[in-house]
Amino acid sequence: MDEGRYNIPRQYKVDKGMPLDALFQRIDNPKCRRVFEAEVECVTWKYHIVDKAGISGIAELVKEKGLSVFEVSLKRKIAPDLLTEVFAGLLQRSMVLVYLCNGELSMGTFIPMGKGTTGRMCSTDFYPYDAGRMIEIMDYEKDSNRNTDQIHKRIFATIRQQKRIIMIEKAYEGLSPVESAESEILSFEFSLENLDKIRADADFVQSQLRVVRPAGTSKAVRDTA
Repeated sequence: MDEGRYNIPRQYKVDKGMPLDALFQRIDNPKCRRVFEAEVECVTWKYHIVDKAGISGIAELVKEKGLSVFEVSLKRKIAPDLLTEVFAGLLQRSMVLVYLCNGELSMGTFIPMGKGTTGRMCSTDFYPYDAGRMIEIMDYEKDSNRNTDQIHKRIFATIRQQKRIIMIEKAYEGLSPVESAESEILSFEFSLENLDKIRADADFVQSQLRVVRPAGTSKAVRDTA
């Protein structure tokens, strides 16, 4: 992606490509490894956000504990939850992952919880992305005077909320036209005036109904009806 596409200060910039062959050889499941080898085009360590000030270079920066931002370019979409789970196992660090594929974007994040635990992870589904827009990782109003752990928790909560919104929107888009129309009708607010009108309409329709006995219908059937 272009220089400065992320809203992260330049002093945290790493912009280092990851060696995919060595990285993916550590994937235990052979089918999963094959998928990643075939579909992941490149992985770039874009930024490393740290609490320490006055760092002079990238070598010193990446040695510090902090929050890493990785950009993953895909040839074809892979389930974001699987992407995040696999990269969490491979990299084992606090991180935000940005997945890009054919004009769509997904974001994932992983918070390690210590040895012997799975950690917390979350990812959104893919959604259309305008390449002219900045990818906003930081929220300078909310992140002011916060350390990297606090910033990461805020990002985790944001991604989880985005995931929910995208899931709802995609589920809604999957409704048939009839179901969509019904959902709009259900949003109508009934009042006593509306209810009276509905009753009047129902009475009118009922008054117009006529019981027509089909030809050949027996009297017994007619009486039963």
